[in-house]
Amino acid sequence: MAVQATTDQVRWVPIEEIVAEDAQMDDSPDGDVLLSLRSDGRYLLLSGSDKVARYRLAGLSCVDAVICPSDRVEERISKLLDKQARGRLHFLEEAEAYRSLMTGDGLTAEELSQRTGRSAGTIRRKVRLLGLSEETLEMIRENGISERTAEVLLRIPGQQGQQRVLKQVIEAGLDFKATEALVDQVLSRMPIPLSSGRRLKPMMRDYRLYLNAIRSIVEQMQDAGVEADLQVSMGRRVADVRITMPLFMERRGQA
Repeated sequence: MAVQATTDQVRWVPIEEIVAEDAQMDDSPDGDVLLSLRSDGRYLLLSGSDKVARYRLAGLSCVDAVICPSDRVEERISKLLDKQARGRLHFLEEAEAYRSLMTGDGLTAEELSQRTGRSAGTIRRKVRLLGLSEETLEMIRENGISERTAEVLLRIPGQQGQQRVLKQVIEAGLDFKATEALVDQVLSRMPIPLSSGRRLKPMMRDYRLYLNAIRSIVEQMQDAGVEADLQVSMGRRVADVRITMPLFMERRGQA
């Protein structure tokens, strides 16, 4: 059934901002390009894939499309349930669908729970997985990492730390239990934050644990975009630890 578009729904959309998903690409009879605005500002292709392909082949940068952010919600949920029932839905794809419905269409986790049968807590837990970096998420997909293992990675602060642990998991072929033990080991080497005015009597006597804690801090600075560098020079009785970082961040586009 064709969508009755109003004037403010039709717009020219950059083709490079359109994301296609197989489950959504059922062309409408009149050939309209139907899009839904995603939470990241890009557009999800609901139908009209043939027209988008023709425009792309013709070298055009934009396509006229109908934006329908809410009138296809029930249909999208229905397709989501169908893929779940058929066992054809990756847990990250499910998380992305929930995030889109929550941020793009204004549904709450409780409302999604009533429509999908998932508990609100489960929906929120799945969406939290998308807090991992794009590189980490891609590694999870490519290597068939389980959902439980992916959840454990969220306990590691900093994207670089998460990727390092994940690489160890992949190279060693660790299961969930082994990954959980590895994460516990990594966290045990990190500094414990203290509230103001409190002091913590050092319990670690191995200097290597403190060096690892310093490395973790530098990595968190790097994750935040600070060009920090750590150099460690080991002597017979002392370790020379130097951290360098810029005092001022240069603004892009300025000489």
